[in-house]
This record gives sequence, structure tokens and C-alpha cells, in this order.
Amino acid sequence: MKAFLKSLTFGIIVILTVGFGISVYILQAPSIGQTKASKFQVHTRTAVRSRPTVNSKPLAYTKDVYRFSLDRQYISNLNSGILEREHLFSAALTHRARLKGKDLDKALKTATDWQKMFADLTESTRFRPSTSVLETLASGKEWLLRDVSGAGYTVTRTNNQIDIYLPDLKDAFDTNKIELSADLEISTEQKNKQWFIKDKKRKQTYSLATGNEKLIVYQQSKPEILTYLFEVDSASQTLLAAGKLSPELIQGFEALKIPLSRRTQVSAGEDGVSWNIKDQSLKYNIRNEDDRLKVYLDLDSGWLRIRASDEITGWVQSNRGTIFEPPSPILSSRQLAKKRLLTLIDKVKAKVGMSDEENKTADAASR
Repeated sequence: MKAFLKSLTFGIIVILTVGFGISVYILQAPSIGQTKASKFQVHTRTAVRSRPTVNSKPLAYTKDVYRFSLDRQYISNLNSGILEREHLFSAALTHRARLKGKDLDKALKTATDWQKMFADLTESTRFRPSTSVLETLASGKEWLLRDVSGAGYTVTRTNNQIDIYLPDLKDAFDTNKIELSADLEISTEQKNKQWFIKDKKRKQTYSLATGNEKLIVYQQSKPEILTYLFEVDSASQTLLAAGKLSPELIQGFEALKIPLSRRTQVSAGEDGVSWNIKDQSLKYNIRNEDDRLKVYLDLDSGWLRIRASDEITGWVQSNRGTIFEPPSPILSSRQLAKKRLLTLIDKVKAKVGMSDEENKTADAASR
């Protein structure tokens, strides 16, 4: 019996020690990254202007960012509007079914009318043959079929037939560490030369263009929206309540070269500690934070103040680009465990605190 109790005590000590070590390891997980400020996706050659006036001259033009290059075979995905690997059609091998290895390779390359096959077996895909039509990937089993533009189709043998597939452009993006969502819009700027992939869920746009025998992928640049403008003392709150701007607020706008017109309107927010300013196509928010009045640019404004680079800060028309909130940070399994553990600790603390209050109440009642 003593030996059993000794073993049990030792086991409990080991479990508690291991549990304590795991808890410490989890609690030391990196902090969860905060969602960054809103971004503004500016289309190619959208001017960044020094101030929000129609006749101001551009300071600079945004440029797309190079991401990676791909084989031109993925042109077939872009032309069809389907990014994932997809089966197009099947065709019987007929008299070629008895051929194997290099004999089948040769027959498919030299004695097959691929142009007619695509025309007969697909509705919209048209194949224009090139000088070198078929590349052998696995002799007698798998081939890469190309047309004159470089667009490719995967051909595989299954028993006595061949199956033709589109390649997998989505997988190529994943390989290059860019994950596309399922909500995509594909458009052709210039046939067989330039395309756009708009990821609606992640609010990203990619430009793909042919060049140097490759398919080059660019990501459209995203200058930061400068939502925070300046702050003043809370004494200005009195005039805001009366629908007016204080001299301090007016000076803050002027310091940023943002002239306010005589038509500027001030309205109070529903919470009583914020105000909205509307000046023609521009909108601003004023919030009382820590006894300071902070002024922000409203994202619904006709013009948005952005930073295109460390040197260039200016304005762009909001209808020339796309505003989006960056995606929430992806937590690691360790960070998720930390989040759950902290939630559990808070619940235990709350219950212990309630018990203490209940005990105090009971003691007071008994007295």
C-alpha cells in the first residue's frame, strides 16, 4: 500500500511539473499581432497629388510590385477564366491504344490533329498549334501540350483514352507563398498578353503579363491611407457641441495644407464624444480619446490622403482605387493555446472573485 501511495504521489508530482512547464511555454508565445491600418489599393498610373484640388499636378505615379515569374503554360488558365486544375475533355486512343512508351509519344506528337480535337470536344477553347506541340513528361503516360502562345494543357493516358486538363495556376501561386481565395475575378486586358486577377475576399489585385518567354506576376501597389491627421486639447469640445470649429482645429487643418471652405458642416455623433465634419467631398471624424480630441480622415471621403513612399505623401481620388481592411492575423497553434489558456484563467478569476463577494455579503448579513 505504501509503495502504491508513493508511486501515486510521484506520478502526481510529474504531471503537475509537466503541466506547469507546458503552461509556461504556452504563455511565452509571441503576442498576437494587431490588425494594421486600412490600406488603399491604387491602380497603375493613378496620380498622387499634393493637395485635394482638381488642377494640382501629380507628384509621382504608383508602380506594380514584381512577385514572381511562371511558365507560360498557365496562359490557358487565364484565357479560360479557371485557375485550378480542371478536366476539359477525354478522347479515345482508338488504334493507338496498343502503343506504349516512345511509340505513343511519337504518335501523339506527329499524327494527332489537336486543333480539330479541341474544336470538336470543347465549346470555347481554341487550340492553335505551334512548331513543337507536345512535350513528354512521363513517356507513354503524361505530356504537356502547348499552342503557339505558350498556353499549356496536361495530357494523361487512362487505359484506352487520353484526358486533357488545364494546369493548376492556384497551386503555382501557393508555391510562391501567395494564397488566393475562392472569390476571384479574372479579366483580360490584352488577349494572350495581359490579365488581371482580383481577389475580392483578400482585396488584392494581381497583374499578369507575358515577357521574356515567361508569365510575370505583379501585385498592385497599396499605399497606406493616413487616417490619423492631428490632435488638439479637449477645450475645443465646447465649440464642437455648438456646431463650430475652434481656432486650434482650423490651424491643425491648415498646417497639413487642408483648406476648409465656408460650407464646412459639423455634426455630433450618437455617442456624445465624437463629431463628424463634412467639407464638400471630404469627411473627417473627431474623437475624444484620453481627454484629447483626435482628428481622422473619413474613408468615405472623395479624396484620400496617402503615403506612396517615405518621401511622397499626397492625395488620390477615392474612386480611382479600392479601400480594404487588411486580413486578421493568422494565429499559430501555440498562440491559440495561449488565447484559450488566458480566457480560462480569466473565467477562474471571475468565479473566485464572485465567491469572495458572496462570502462578504453572507458575513455582513450574519452580523
